[in-house]
Amino acid sequence: MVLESLVSDLLNRFIGDYVENLNKSQLKIGIWGGNVVLENLRVKENALSEFDVPFRVKAGQIGRLTLKIPWKNLYSDAVVATLDGLYLLVVPG
Repeated sequence: MVLESLVSDLLNRFIGDYVENLNKSQLKIGIWGGNVVLENLRVKENALSEFDVPFRVKAGQIGRLTLKIPWKNLYSDAVVATLDGLYLLVVPG
């Protein structure tokens, strides 16, 4: 579907630095409800490197990332991101 491909490209641009191999097969889009759901995402090892934390990610997974997009008030309301099942294995940096 063209819409899934378009949304996948946009998400790659914004969260591609943090997760690996984001593709449209992981997307579940409820466009009229404003929900975009991504499941089973792998966290990149360098995902937290720009935040200057004293550890680094050895392995990580996000069970579900849900984005609630307020289509009717896109310029005045916030997009809400919810993470369910975030698992990180971190080691000292």
